[in-house]
Amino acid sequence: MKLLHNIYYIFNAYIALVLFLFTKKQKDVWLIGGHNAKLYTDNSKVFYEYILLNHSSINIYWIVDKNASIMQDIKGERLIKGSIKSYLYFYYAKVVLFSDTLNSDIAPFSFVLPIVKHFYTHVLKIYLSHGTIALKKMPQYQGKIAKLKQAIFYSYDLAIASTELSKKAMLGYNINPTAIQLLGSARHDVLKSIPNAQRVILITPTWRSWLSSKNILKESDFFNQYKSLLLDINLHLFLRENNIHIHFYLHHMLHQYYSIFQDFENDVIKILAPSVNINNEIMSAELMITDYSSMCSDFYYLQKPIVFFQFDREKYIKKIGSEIDLENTIFGDVFDDSPSLVEHIITNMTKQISISKKQKEGERYFIHFKDKQNCSRIYNAITKKILSKKLK
Repeated sequence: MKLLHNIYYIFNAYIALVLFLFTKKQKDVWLIGGHNAKLYTDNSKVFYEYILLNHSSINIYWIVDKNASIMQDIKGERLIKGSIKSYLYFYYAKVVLFSDTLNSDIAPFSFVLPIVKHFYTHVLKIYLSHGTIALKKMPQYQGKIAKLKQAIFYSYDLAIASTELSKKAMLGYNINPTAIQLLGSARHDVLKSIPNAQRVILITPTWRSWLSSKNILKESDFFNQYKSLLLDINLHLFLRENNIHIHFYLHHMLHQYYSIFQDFENDVIKILAPSVNINNEIMSAELMITDYSSMCSDFYYLQKPIVFFQFDREKYIKKIGSEIDLENTIFGDVFDDSPSLVEHIITNMTKQISISKKQKEGERYFIHFKDKQNCSRIYNAITKKILSKKLK
């Protein structure tokens, strides 16, 4: 199936090339997407809607997978990823923006296909990122893959860092230092705490690259630790007595396992669907429990309490790594097992939970700007890049 998809993309890329030669060129085209074109969320969504609202003269299009469940949520114009039309507009484009990679979010294989790579080279490439880079490091690749990844990252014209730590981390991605600018996360511009009729604990585990199949998942510490937490009888009793609910959201790279975790749903525990508006969940939740997810930066920004559940810290450090020294840096309350985490929840959520001194100390690793001008800074940086390209 994957092979057929790849052939489909390549075929369409070259059909679009022929059409490009005989069609009137569209002007001021920008393309934007994220999360492998399957989700409408994060920095890409917020910046896209900022452009629609504030710079309507720009012809901006959201790139979406044809099978994505969020199709109707997308405002403005959209193009189907890998279609002839999306490649054609890629050839027209002045600017492309993405949170993963241009190849995964916008135009598959554009970096490697002969002739098509010419358009990749000349379009202005803007890496928006998902969020603050703090609790992970860039994966280390070997051989030809490593060289390809390094070349792709180095090709970016502008890479948006949200903090000084993120800026430092991006150097490890082999991004050109002159392309990295500290401008803030677009998504923070729209964050605000919103009232919720229910008290909600939002659990947001990040992904592990080694969880590559259902069988491996079910035998992993990851699965067993979260299973233990979600099935804890004492936790269930406490939640019911205090009218508190848990909302559990899997990282987008683990969405394929959504149905497995649905088995843990009950009257006080909800497994959130992949298409949920996670921004609304973040803004309305009272407490976040995560392990290493960058979504914790949103709770630092909102000044809401976070608890870290790092049961596999030693393995995570060895296999993935972290820009923050997870063993020695103070950045929040950290727990290694579900019983101690449950005890913390019961002790602290009987009344309104507050931010710990440890979390206040850790804020500097996750937040730089608080002025809600991140989108404006990003837009101004892009326009300067466009101008400098014209002058070359």
